[in-house]
Parts: sequence; C-alpha cells; structure tokens
Amino acid sequence: MSGQKTYPTHRIHFGEKTTDQYGKEKIGKPVEVATVWPRKDGKQGGIIQWNISPEKLGDGVYFQLENERQKTQEAEREPSSARQAPDRFDRVDTGREQNREHQQGQAR
Repeated sequence: MSGQKTYPTHRIHFGEKTTDQYGKEKIGKPVEVATVWPRKDGKQGGIIQWNISPEKLGDGVYFQLENERQKTQEAEREPSSARQAPDRFDRVDTGREQNREHQQGQAR
C-alpha cells in the first residue's frame, strides 16, 4: 500500500432525530461527519477520522456508507472486456413488440 494513494473506504453520516407536526419521530437530513480510512498492510478494520465531534451532534442516528469514489476507481481498473457493453443480439424483451402485434391484430 505504500506509495499508493489511499481513499476512505466508508463515510459516516449523522441524521438528527426530530418530530413532525403530528408528534411522529423522524430522522433529519444526513450530514457527513466522519470518514473511515483503511489500515496499513491490509489489517482488519478502519481508522475513523471525525470532521465533527460526536459530542456536539446530540440525539440521532449514524449511517455508514461505502465510498463511491473507491468503487469508481476499482471499476476503472477492470479490464475493458469486463465492462464491455452487451452484444447487440442480447436485447431485453420489454413486451413492446408483443403489444404492437396485439394492437395490429385488433385493428384488422
């Protein structure tokens, strides 16, 4: 891993608990509060880097989401044959042609 640029594996978001006008509990819009970085030499787990102290967040829920940037970079490293578009003969039947044939049959 040395010399290679690393990126966070996960992002942690926080949604504050609130109540709506009917008194029902709901979760507010999530805000990113931390990132999780991989450990050196492939060790298990990750290191959390807090952007906002958890003590200041109050009552709410934490969400851990995978980092999309890392997924995108891994996809870019795949061989182009693995990402190749489906063959032109591999089409999905959406039922349009059957519907069209049915309508033409009714029009006769």
